Amino acid sequence: VERMASSVVPRKPDSDQREYRVITLPNKLTAVLCSDPETQSAAAALAVSAGQLQDSPEVQGLAHFLEHMLFLGNEKYPGESDFDSFCASSAGYSNAWTSMDRTVYHYVLAHDKLKDSLDRFSGFFSCPLFSEDLTDRELNAIESENNKNLQEDSRREFQLLRSTAKGSHPLQRFGTGNIYSLKEVPEKKGTNTRQHLLDFYRTKYSANIMKLAVLGREDLDTMEGWVRDYFKDVPNADLEPLHGTSHDGDPFDEGWKRVFRVIPVKERRKLVLFFPCPNTYDVYRTKPLRLVSHCIGHEGPGSLLSLLKEKGWATELGAGTGTQSTHFSIFEISVKLTEQGLPNYLEIISLVFQYLLVCFRKGKHSDRDRIRDEMKHIEDLNFRYRTKVREDQYTEQLACNLTRYAVEDAICGPDLFFEPMDQSSVDALVDTYFQPSNMRAHLIAPEAEQPDVPSDAKWEEEFWYKSKYLPLPVDPQQAALWTASDLKCHEKLFLPPPNPYTPDSAEMKEGSKVTSESNEADIAPSLIVDTPTLKLWHLLDTSFKQPKASAHIQLTNFCVERSARSAICLRMILELLHEVTNEEAYEAEEAGLIFDVTNTSHSSVCSGLRLTFKGYSSKLPVLVKRIMDVVANLDVLKHQSAFELVKEATVLDYRNRKFQQNYAHGMIAVNEACEHPFWSNEVRLAECETITMEEVQAFLAEFKSEMLVESVIVGNLTAEEAGDMMTSSTASFSWSPLSAANTPTLELTKVPEGVTVLREQLTPDPGAVDSSVVTYLQIGPREVRTEALLELLTQMMDKEMYGQLRTVEQLGYVVSCSQQFRFGVCSLRLLVQSVHPPSFLEVRIETFLTSFTKHLTEMSQEDFEEHVESLITKKKEKDRSAERRCDRYMNEVCSHTNNFSRKHQIAEVLATLTKDDLIAFFLKLVSPASDARAKFTSHVTGKAALDTQKEAGEEPDVTAESATQVLVFQKGAVPFPIEGQATDLPEPQVLSVGEYRKTAERYRLQK
Repeated sequence: VERMASSVVPRKPDSDQREYRVITLPNKLTAVLCSDPETQSAAAALAVSAGQLQDSPEVQGLAHFLEHMLFLGNEKYPGESDFDSFCASSAGYSNAWTSMDRTVYHYVLAHDKLKDSLDRFSGFFSCPLFSEDLTDRELNAIESENNKNLQEDSRREFQLLRSTAKGSHPLQRFGTGNIYSLKEVPEKKGTNTRQHLLDFYRTKYSANIMKLAVLGREDLDTMEGWVRDYFKDVPNADLEPLHGTSHDGDPFDEGWKRVFRVIPVKERRKLVLFFPCPNTYDVYRTKPLRLVSHCIGHEGPGSLLSLLKEKGWATELGAGTGTQSTHFSIFEISVKLTEQGLPNYLEIISLVFQYLLVCFRKGKHSDRDRIRDEMKHIEDLNFRYRTKVREDQYTEQLACNLTRYAVEDAICGPDLFFEPMDQSSVDALVDTYFQPSNMRAHLIAPEAEQPDVPSDAKWEEEFWYKSKYLPLPVDPQQAALWTASDLKCHEKLFLPPPNPYTPDSAEMKEGSKVTSESNEADIAPSLIVDTPTLKLWHLLDTSFKQPKASAHIQLTNFCVERSARSAICLRMILELLHEVTNEEAYEAEEAGLIFDVTNTSHSSVCSGLRLTFKGYSSKLPVLVKRIMDVVANLDVLKHQSAFELVKEATVLDYRNRKFQQNYAHGMIAVNEACEHPFWSNEVRLAECETITMEEVQAFLAEFKSEMLVESVIVGNLTAEEAGDMMTSSTASFSWSPLSAANTPTLELTKVPEGVTVLREQLTPDPGAVDSSVVTYLQIGPREVRTEALLELLTQMMDKEMYGQLRTVEQLGYVVSCSQQFRFGVCSLRLLVQSVHPPSFLEVRIETFLTSFTKHLTEMSQEDFEEHVESLITKKKEKDRSAERRCDRYMNEVCSHTNNFSRKHQIAEVLATLTKDDLIAFFLKLVSPASDARAKFTSHVTGKAALDTQKEAGEEPDVTAESATQVLVFQKGAVPFPIEGQATDLPEPQVLSVGEYRKTAERYRLQK
């Protein structure tokens, strides 16, 4: 075999021990191979330089549709769900996405399945089937995906950006597609959708514009042999990237460069400025726009955001290249406005130009060089000590990078500054592209609040998402003021000062007993401080060869859950902490130190505040002390303007939660009925609207008076340094141990065996098309054996459910099966979102569960063992970083389980399980035929189902009152009978949600 391996290999981080090779096959397909002898997972990704810009006006969304179709069988493996099922049975998954100029396919699975997976994966690109019946059927999935997106403001605004481009340019098209664009329009023109798919694949996909990335445990020679063997038949047509599109056409005409008033679905106030620029990939070695975005998007002293916050006009600001393609890029400056800031939008635009054209453009080149050198230093350091990411994320990045950057820069291309920058070229960039004549603006706000709307304004409607908008020209006189030769810069705006958090040491500490060869099951943190008020767990861990550490600090006092008002007080403290520490936290983040504070945790119990810190260990103690001092000394009454900003933003957050996806509303409905304590969004909103600074200050004093402080520190800090850090960072606090009244007690409603509980509601968002069903099957207390059985069953069920309900029955785009651990209790969660009514979806779920009984019993011993082995492999996967290890330990500490080897114990139990064990588990706790199953199901009825009932002249079977009730069907009742089941149904017990919460038996978890 002719060996066509590149002599050039990608530059890799110092901490990266993997080996790389880049090869080019005879058909000109390029692949980067990555050998990692320690990995438990294998992964691959393929990026093809073809995308939405190649859609024809007649079949819009075709590139995205083709992405869907390649998963549905090929000549080597014709099964419509073969690849997804193979990945699922190997403890993995697959996915893909389509952008304007790229389509990327990626997957991950157990390391010993790489060879077989490459054989299957290659068939996507060498011999896809595009069968007629699956083409018609998958159109329903595209339609369902589009329905899911219709109420999402970000998608609506992006499509408005596209739909208003010059009509002859492909940017103007609809990239997602729906049944109308992909089927009805072609049919009207006498053409066939499947033929369009075949033509697109034949004329737009080619081996020479495909970049493959493969990561596995095998050596490079072995992987190269597999890739050459399996991908040699991918056809090569020697196409240019984005074949058929042109670099020359400008989609951004004068009609596009206007001020667009946009009416959002959610209550939002936002100003976005767009500046079309050349594509950034040609200048990736200097990255001039990164310097512009760094300065305009800075959040420290002298920044535009700091000034806007001081004026009370904005809460957030972001800047950078938001939209990129081979032919162009769009630089965006996005400002999240307050109610006070909205009418001052012209003044905000003026301040933007003052910063760009005076502060930045006329600033000293030496200052900009200093900023750029600091950016380069930090990026070099971040690259040297880069943390490992998930294998599928990594191969996806590598494949994408090969389409953009030189081979040697395939790993570092997006991040590093390779060459010195000529500041005069940056000046030319600003002079040419960052001018009012090249600007488009979106002013996003409710219609009633839109300022300065002409009395004769004629609002328009975007075709695909029905977004309401009004395009207005930029006032020439106003534009002249923004660019006047004597334009002055606001006195409080200046370029970013030197960053005090820039790391000054990369020393690795000695004495770590943990190495990369250590058995992870034997690694655990030590409890080095154990008092009634403070518990500190520590592990010196330099096995990742990074001068980094991670620290979690939990401040617990159950007074935060005494009432909804207490919960809102804590939320206000949380948001105020974010606000008053923002400048410091931003500078730290720019230097590779990340800080966050939350009041919730999905993975472990959190009744209070959880602070997380991660990054370079030389500066981490400084950041921890400064932030903890802020918490200790926070005086709410001294931050009136900040309090008003965060209160307005929080009220807005609660108001907008009704626009979540309907499956999210379904999950919330279950939590409201079952979790103790629980405060609904509506209750929280009412409390938030009337909360005062004085109440929050009083609550903060109470919260800090009694606390249990729990901390986990992992990484490049010794036990002495960790102890000193916690001593100094808590020195400003004075607190007592938790009293019994303030010790957290969390409870979860226990659904009785054989009982089915139902909650029904109308969609809170009247514009949401889909309905949803969320079903919880309560399993019981979280124990290692139960967890092992549940995870194994979930792995088997998820893709089977997806294949049957989404691919075969085409119920909807959102179909999933997952395990959940909440308050120490295990559950299996089944979820479907669809245009069909919930009662129909419920029957389809029950029918699937009934059929899965047969699937389990007929499963071969070999298939069962493959599932078990692949899950064991996944459980034995080592932590990728000190950060991940610290996260895992903190979850155990805050749950007060302290089972630091949990995943390895699960692996040991998995090895002992038999097929009969799993069948018995399923038949008792999941099967519809079981009289011991504990089921809670939540239905949300969407617009499509209501419209269908209305058209049929039927009265809706769900009303506004339904949301206040819980229906309890006693043992033996079958509320939603499948085919062949008895239809006689006893009347359920109807309780209010409050009555149900009070009377039901509960599981109890006390910290």
